[in-house]
Parts: sequence; structure tokens; C-alpha cells
Amino acid sequence: MKPSGFNPKARWDRHIPEDADASQQELLDEKIKVLAFFNSGKILPRLFIWRDKKYRVRATTYAWQERQGAETINRFSVYTGSDLYQLSFSNTTYGWRLDKILT
Repeated sequence: MKPSGFNPKARWDRHIPEDADASQQELLDEKIKVLAFFNSGKILPRLFIWRDKKYRVRATTYAWQERQGAETINRFSVYTGSDLYQLSFSNTTYGWRLDKILT
């Protein structure tokens, strides 16, 4: 009999190798302040403040949702003109976090 169940690492839209080069991303998981628009069921981050510095979001390159128990985490890959950042928004805490810097 085939085992069945939910695999949280399974993604229908893309494959991320487990052995991806860690030097290409810096894991942070820090609280940030974000100016965002909520429009027609979409969240559109426009600016974030991290370590007392403002970063203007020029483009959201990718957005997706992940479930962690009852919590839904909205994740965003945003481009500031020089770097790519991954931001997240929690639907239970209504808080924003800077997850990583992708270089």
C-alpha cells in the first residue's frame, strides 16, 4: 500500500533543491515594518523598514502562501532595485518579517 499524507516540502509550481548553495541567501527572520496596500484580496508591499533604513519595493517578483497549522503565511519575493528580499506576513499576528536576503 502506498503511503499517503501531506508533504510540506512538496510544491506544485517549482522545485527547490535541498542542497542549494547557502552562500546565495542570508537567513534573517527579523521583524520589520511594511507599508502595503490590500486591494481585491491581494497584498501589495510597497516599502519596508529594516534596521532603521527604508527600502522601496520596485517589484514583487513572486508571491505565495504557506500553511503552518491554522496560520497562513503570505510570502513575497521583492526587488528593491539592487537586492532581492523575501518578506512574510502572518494572518494571525498581522506582523511582517524579513525572512531572507537573496543575492
